[in-house]
Amino acid sequence: LPLLGFAFGRQKPQQPDDSITPAEPTPIVPTTPVKPERPETPVQPSNFYPFAVYGLKNMYLYSDPTFSKKNRIASYRAKPRVYRPMWVVVGTARSKAGRLRFKVKDVNHLSATNGKTGYITARKDFVVPVYYQQVHKTVTVINPRGVNAYTRKNLSGKVTNYKQGTILHVKGIVRHHLTTRYELTNGKFITTNKKYVIYGKRTFVKAVRAKTALNRYNNVNLTKRNKHYAKKLHKLFKVYRWDYSHGNSNRVHGTKRYRISGGFITANPRYVSVVR
Repeated sequence: LPLLGFAFGRQKPQQPDDSITPAEPTPIVPTTPVKPERPETPVQPSNFYPFAVYGLKNMYLYSDPTFSKKNRIASYRAKPRVYRPMWVVVGTARSKAGRLRFKVKDVNHLSATNGKTGYITARKDFVVPVYYQQVHKTVTVINPRGVNAYTRKNLSGKVTNYKQGTILHVKGIVRHHLTTRYELTNGKFITTNKKYVIYGKRTFVKAVRAKTALNRYNNVNLTKRNKHYAKKLHKLFKVYRWDYSHGNSNRVHGTKRYRISGGFITANPRYVSVVR
């Protein structure tokens, strides 16, 4: 993700959704990776600013280090990993009770809160660094739009885009200004942003079968139907990738969807079963 005004890696912005309530009348169920994640690296206050963090839980941005309802500037809903809200930390402060706060700038470029400044908690169970700081032999691409590979560590000279689900082999990690990059065994460089890659080899759904009648939609929010499949068909779908509704909304967690030929379908296990 590009961090305007800061020396972080440039990534192609994620496309905004239309922020319409999805048509599917099912409860929102947070999804987790196939394997449980290792504990994230705690945030350590530093004299080196700026650095980037993202949120793990429901959070607020405040105008003052001493938090209260009256000085809330913005609210952030807990989101799937690839859409977690992100801030650049430009300093620290203490509340009247001595609690550590991060002074931040909102860099969620496609959200209504983009550019807002204020204070968030520094608790490691709420915020963690966005960029990996350690070497992993392999990483798996998790971002719905893939991850770009470049010839230089400043992420210039794009050579290819690795699709979601691709497993990449890492030679090492390099520092560029105030962030890091992975150098792949093929000599190319990619971001270490945790919204784009996750450590290790991960396997994901490749095909699902309809349990019931099912609709296909032309967008991830399932607001415009473009095909109906009767229950008796028990249609088998090849899954090309997965995504979440309302990805750039701070108010909605988002629901997982499968990208298939011609559009999107629900990923709700009440309606589809995983084949492989």
